[in-house]
Amino acid sequence: MLSHPWRISASAALLGLGQNGLLVALPVLVARFELTLAQWAGLIMAGSMLFVVGSPFWGRVADRHGSRPVVIQALAGYIVSFMLIALVLWFSTAHDLPTPALLAGLLIARVVYGLSVSGMVPACQQWAVALDAQAANGRGRVAALATVSAGLSTGRLLGPLVASASLTLSVYAPFVTMLLAGVLALLLVRGIANPAAGHVDPQPTARLPAPRNGVFLIQALLLAMSVSLMQLGLPASLQAALPITPERASHLMGLLLSLGAAGALLAQLGVIRSRRLAWPALLGIGGLAMTAGYALLVQANDLGIFAMGVVVASIGAALAIPGYTAGSAVHQAQGVSAGYLAMAHTLGYAAATLWVASLASERLLPLALGAAIAWLALVPLAWHLAARVAYRAEPARPR
Repeated sequence: MLSHPWRISASAALLGLGQNGLLVALPVLVARFELTLAQWAGLIMAGSMLFVVGSPFWGRVADRHGSRPVVIQALAGYIVSFMLIALVLWFSTAHDLPTPALLAGLLIARVVYGLSVSGMVPACQQWAVALDAQAANGRGRVAALATVSAGLSTGRLLGPLVASASLTLSVYAPFVTMLLAGVLALLLVRGIANPAAGHVDPQPTARLPAPRNGVFLIQALLLAMSVSLMQLGLPASLQAALPITPERASHLMGLLLSLGAAGALLAQLGVIRSRRLAWPALLGIGGLAMTAGYALLVQANDLGIFAMGVVVASIGAALAIPGYTAGSAVHQAQGVSAGYLAMAHTLGYAAATLWVASLASERLLPLALGAAIAWLALVPLAWHLAARVAYRAEPARPR
């Protein structure tokens, strides 16, 4: 039987499963239904942008009332969202639904997703930390956070495979599969305790506290932006470097991203869960690996170098995310901190989308490298802030 942290991690995996699965299904959805790729992209972005509002709010709720109710409502919203998408698409086919009505139904599903599922990762992180008896120790906290990150990586790894396999059955099958995965996750978290939140304001107010972890929020934004730019820039770079068709480039991109997800998962399980490194070390090593990976991709001219670049950059991100997540929680309550970081990730993805709309595709990988370099430049500041917090925490020495 899976331990409690790994059962919680399975809930976080749904986020990666749903996001990557929906992206893989897009070509079929565009061909089958009367919506353009731009309209589908807008619907996906509408749901994702609500994370900017939802993640900090649900993080605050988790700090006050514990993580369990937040995860339960996120799973319920996940199930309802994918059920609505499947029903709207089926009704569109069976009853010739007008395009405006189809768009409205799908938009409602994505709004439900954004407002509810935005609490999933912050609450899962806090729940895993609260259940880990050693989380008061810095490495114990990092290991607990890495369990959730490993779940996300597993979901991103399985999402394309599950979507591709289920699409052979029906265009609705991926959404039914996501729905069933949500029900399974609900069953897995049954019986897990809801520990009291550890960092609650003595006089709580309804107002969300201001973030006190600015350097880590900037790092979260830069990392999300660089990863998104890398994913969006890969197909064009592959076609420019290799004599291949767009279809072949799409296939190779799927293979490269799967290799990157596998490398990230191995790093999370082999390095972070083993508690070998504290979070300041993860920041430095992760930043160096990301920068090296993007540098390889910028000058790649054969498939082997592309594969090496994606894997190295993915491992770097896998090390960096638990690093700045743990470092941020030193400065602010775990739930609020995780909520603000999730908001920063969403803003990073949105920034990448804006760059894609305004830059030539061959400029995306160099821009990802620039974001990684800026990320690395912030590491000394993060270390300095950590040293100040540690100094304040030291007991006064008797004279």
